[in-house]
Parts: sequence; C-alpha cells; structure tokens
Amino acid sequence: MKTVSPQKAADVIREGGVVLVPTETVVGLVCAEAGLEKVRNIKGRDAGKPIALLCRDAEEAFDFAGDVPPLARRLAEENWPGPLTLVLRAKGGGSVGIRVPEGKVREVLEAYGGSLYATSANPSGEDAPMSLEEVDGRVKGAVGAIVSGEGGNGEASAVVDLSGDSPRLLRSGGVFTEEGLRELAAEYGRKRADG
Repeated sequence: MKTVSPQKAADVIREGGVVLVPTETVVGLVCAEAGLEKVRNIKGRDAGKPIALLCRDAEEAFDFAGDVPPLARRLAEENWPGPLTLVLRAKGGGSVGIRVPEGKVREVLEAYGGSLYATSANPSGEDAPMSLEEVDGRVKGAVGAIVSGEGGNGEASAVVDLSGDSPRLLRSGGVFTEEGLRELAAEYGRKRADG
C-alpha cells in the first residue's frame, strides 16, 4: 500500500475512499460521508453504531450541533485540540460526536478543507492500533491510502455526552472520570448562577 501526502490522501477521500492516518490517540480510518459504508465493511462494524466527526476547530465542530451547552464550550476550550469527543444534539435531531484532534490527521483535515469521519483502524472487537505497524494487514489492504506519521498513545479519546439533561462520561480517557465530570458540571453551574 502506497504512503501518500495529506494532500493526496484528501484526494482519495474526495473520491469516496478511506485513508489510514495516525492520530494523537490511535491510528484511524478516515473518510467523508461517501466512505462510511467502506469503513463499516473494513471494521465489520454494525451500521447503527455512530462514527465521530473530526473537525479543524471548535467553530466547525459546533456547527454540526443543534444545541451547544456552555459546558461544551468550556470543555472544548480546555481540551481541544486533543483527545476529547463531545456528543451533542445534532441539527435535525439525534446526536453527533465531534472532536478537534492533534497530530498528522490535522494536516489531512486542512488538505480536505473540512470535517471527516474517523474511527479506530481495527476490526471490531480487537485492540486499536497505536502505530501503523500494528494495523491489521486486512485493514491495510482495504484502504485507499496511508498517511505516515508518529503513533499515538494508544488510548482512545474520552467521550462526554452532553446531548441529554445531564453530562455523562461514555468513555474515560486521560484525566476524565465520571466524578470529575460531575464536579466540573456542578462548578460550572454555580459559576453561571453567580455570574
């Protein structure tokens, strides 16, 4: 499989292809909406399971949301770019997972000129790869291109759901714990009340 520049990877994505790209967490399968079915086939992933969007900045990310709670803005200010996925109410109903990443994948986002879908580059149920060398050969053989870059820390991003009535930690990661999120939400609520 040929290793390409972020610019060439963006061309593959525009043509409906899927690209293998290291992020600051794990190696990801990255695509536009036209490539989502390919990603699900590569992973053996249930079509009903959502795939998060990687965005270039918070403004682009929040544009997908129908409602952006103040806590979401604070978490974004403190943690983006970085390994935090926020789940918010989407425009038109449902929810959407959004993240502003660090690492090589940012160059692909810039070259593409917009947000892209991304999920870990492993068959469903298997460990996510930290580096390109760890990616399953079947996955490598199924993508349209590979972008080389430094591997991540191997820990998937924390996922905080702010789409409901109260914040929920769907996946811990880094400094995020359920208790810490509750404390932050309560502290932020007090500041707004005092504010």
